[in-house]
Amino acid sequence: MSTTRRTSDEWRALITEQVASGQTMKDWCAAKGVNFITMQDRGYRLKRMDKKMKQKPQRKETKASSAGWLEIKTEKQPKQAAEISIVYGGFTVTLTAGYDTILLTETLRAVSRACC
Repeated sequence: MSTTRRTSDEWRALITEQVASGQTMKDWCAAKGVNFITMQDRGYRLKRMDKKMKQKPQRKETKASSAGWLEIKTEKQPKQAAEISIVYGGFTVTLTAGYDTILLTETLRAVSRACC
């Protein structure tokens, strides 16, 4: 009996196919020749992995600007209206929750060029 190693994406596709079929997992596995216990195990592992990915904090992004290094921290904000103001060279940039980091980077580059 040969065993083929499947990727996480392949297991996801099999689980999606089984659910869409309307059959029980046991019946579907028997019809498709997939080991029932392995299918259950992979489904459990994928759910656990997805749960961990949702709980994983967002990574910090560090971008270079013409004035040196600028660290931009992107984290989930509470549901209240949050504001932060950056004062640089006589300019004030006000940010609210959910700001666009690319737009901020470009704005700070433009401010840096105008100040120097």
